[in-house]
Amino acid sequence: MDNYTKAILKKKLTKVIDKGMLEKKRIVLFGAAITSKEIKNCLTEHGYSPFAVVDNDPRKIGKECLGLTICKPEKLLLPFDNSYVIFIHSIKFYKEMFFQLEEMGYKKNKHFFSLNIDIDDSLKIFGYYTLRRIRAMYYYLRFTKKNCAMFVAPYTGIGDIYLAGLFFKEYLKRNNISEYVFVVVNGACKKVAEMFGIENIMVTTFKTAEDLTQLNKSLRMQRKIITLNDGWATDPIQWIRGYKGLDFAKMFRYFVFDFDDNVQYELPPRKDWQSQIDELFKKHNLLKGKTIVLSPYSNTLFELPDDFWESIVEHCKQLGYSVCTNCATKNEKPVKGTEAVFFPLGMSIDFVEVAGCFIGIRSGLCDIISSAKAKKIILYEKDGFFYKSSPYEYFSLKNMGLCDDAVELEYRNDLKEQVLSKISSVMIERETLI
Repeated sequence: MDNYTKAILKKKLTKVIDKGMLEKKRIVLFGAAITSKEIKNCLTEHGYSPFAVVDNDPRKIGKECLGLTICKPEKLLLPFDNSYVIFIHSIKFYKEMFFQLEEMGYKKNKHFFSLNIDIDDSLKIFGYYTLRRIRAMYYYLRFTKKNCAMFVAPYTGIGDIYLAGLFFKEYLKRNNISEYVFVVVNGACKKVAEMFGIENIMVTTFKTAEDLTQLNKSLRMQRKIITLNDGWATDPIQWIRGYKGLDFAKMFRYFVFDFDDNVQYELPPRKDWQSQIDELFKKHNLLKGKTIVLSPYSNTLFELPDDFWESIVEHCKQLGYSVCTNCATKNEKPVKGTEAVFFPLGMSIDFVEVAGCFIGIRSGLCDIISSAKAKKIILYEKDGFFYKSSPYEYFSLKNMGLCDDAVELEYRNDLKEQVLSKISSVMIERETLI
């Protein structure tokens, strides 16, 4: 989802909220998709949360989305219930969804709301995007000079930047690129790029990065602008993600850099962080070699219940471990019973190695710490979908070749005790080895 579409979604949803139409209502999301996370985030900002998620895809029924079990629309919404407010964001199937809800007795803009861009706004949108192309050309000419390449990383994912960094120097060498500009959209992405010694990094807005990416496509400037993503929005290539083993790393390798399997990763050089790490461990009373670093936050649909993390904390403390939660933003709160710790991304590999253990939801941080010599337990959404594969199949650190020592587990609510038992056995086994 591009950021303009996100802005429209947020504007429409906020308008419904400001009118007081969610008061004493139960909020239903129609469609288990990436956009569900955006809707939930906006609702959360205003003090609301979704009550249920419904979907017509039989493959998704009974699965989980945002911690809720997905069910058929008919099962939840029939008989008609005036207490429901339903939000829809679907480019392909919104008309069918409208008809389906109307047949059940629900009325548009009263009981259900579309968060799509309105087709009536097409002329305005055409003018908007034309102006953006012009502005993108202005920025391209401003940021670069003759024979200078521009690399654009249009997403906020630090894992994308890490993968790009693994291949970056080899790409420069093979394409005889000596001058370049490296465009990212936030400070975290810049920090990851700096880990690889990438220079001439420019932090810009999401909108400008998107504009430059679209300029690349519309004017076929592939030799001048290189988009660093495994499948940019509206690009048909994104739909083969996961097809016949095309995982996250292979998509970068083959379709971003045009490399074969013989090209090796080049890990970022290590710095000496010892004094800063010593200070953090002392400040938070953490034990070297016996600390669990929890990473419960991610930008995906996958979320784990608080009591799951609290169970891990309780068990690990009984084994004599200290436990901290990686909290990178003010919205990320520590798991109950743990210390909130922030460490720079460049320090993360060394910090995890000194701690000894890492347990987290699959996120970009997992890519970065994949080479750390520590016990790593990575959690994936069981039965989730990522284009042509599951999240585990697409993002597995082992499948990607980033490491072979991570314990990778798939989670679902009914597997909670089983997953906790596995984590417990891994930690007990580690105790016998140290």
